[in-house]
Amino acid sequence: MEILETFDADLMRSLMQRGERFWLRLHVPKPEVMEQVGELLHLDHLAVEDSIEFGQRPKIDDYPDSALLVFYGARTVHHPDGATALVPTEVHFHITAQAIVSVRRHNPDSSQDVRRRVQLDDIDTAEEVLYRVLDSLASTFAPGLQAIDDEVDALEDRILDDPETDQRMRLLAIKHSLLAVRQVISAQRDVLAGRREVLETLPGFSDSDGRESLRDIYDRVAIVSQQVDNVRESVSNALDLYVSAVANELNQIIKVLTIVATFFLPLTFVTGFFGQNFGWMIRHVASPGAFALLGLGINVMVVVGLWTWLSRAGYVDWHEFLGRGGRRTAKRP
Repeated sequence: MEILETFDADLMRSLMQRGERFWLRLHVPKPEVMEQVGELLHLDHLAVEDSIEFGQRPKIDDYPDSALLVFYGARTVHHPDGATALVPTEVHFHITAQAIVSVRRHNPDSSQDVRRRVQLDDIDTAEEVLYRVLDSLASTFAPGLQAIDDEVDALEDRILDDPETDQRMRLLAIKHSLLAVRQVISAQRDVLAGRREVLETLPGFSDSDGRESLRDIYDRVAIVSQQVDNVRESVSNALDLYVSAVANELNQIIKVLTIVATFFLPLTFVTGFFGQNFGWMIRHVASPGAFALLGLGINVMVVVGLWTWLSRAGYVDWHEFLGRGGRRTAKRP
C-alpha cells in the first residue's frame, strides 16, 4: 500500500485510476485541503467538517461510500519535576474502497512506528493497515499508565515518610487527568462493541480476517480500560493513605501535648497549694531545707511518678518522644 505524507491530487488520481490502494497521512491539514480530499474521494461533507473542527468523541459514522472512524491514542508527557501526564490524542480515519485518510493534530507516541511497520511488511489490504494503526494507537496508553502508576507508588512512599500538601494536590491532578482518559477509553470501547459491523460492510472488510482484527482491537481497548480503572483505584488508595497519615501525625501531636499537660496539672496544684498564705506554712516553710524538701522535692516526686506510670502503662515510647519529637513511624499497610 502506498503511503502519502502530503496531499498530492495528481498522484492520488493516478493511484485511483490504477486501482491501487493508498494511505494518506495528514497532519494539521488546512480546511481547503480537507475539502479537496473530500471532493476527490467523495467523502460526505459532514465527515469532512468533523475533521476540520476536531474535538469529536470516539465514534464510527457510516456514509454511502465511506465511513469515518474517530479513534484516540495517547501522548506521554514527562515534566522536569518528575510528574507524568497522559494526554489523549484524537485521530480521524476516513475509509473508502481505495483509500484510508488519517487526520491528526498531534502525533501519538506510535505515529512513526506504525508507518514503518506498514512499509516494512508491505501490507496491501485496508483491514490490515487499519488494524495495525488502531492496535498501535491503543497500545500508546499502556506506557503512560505504567509511568503514572510508578509515580503514585513513589508518592505513597513520600507520604509515609512525610505527608505534605503538594503530594495531595498532585494525586488529585492525576485523578482528574485519568477521568478524561477513562471517558475516552470507555466511549472507544462502547463504539467498537456496538458499531464495528459498519466497517465490516465496507470493501476490504467483509472477510473473516477483518472481523477478527476489529475484535482484537476491542479486546485491547477493554484491557486499557481495566488498566485505567486500576490506576484510578491506586490513586484513591494513595489519597486515603494521605488522609490517614495526616490524621495519625495530628494524633501524635495531640498525644505529646496531652502528656505535657498531664505533667503540669499536678505541678500546678502543688505550687498553687503552697502558694496559699496559711500561717503554718509561713512559719515552717522558711528554711532552705524546707524549701528543697516541700517546694522542689514534691515536684520531683510527681514528675518521677508520672514518668514511671506512663512508661509502664505503655502510653508513650520515651525514646520516640524524646528522640523524634513524637513523629509518626507508620508502616505501609
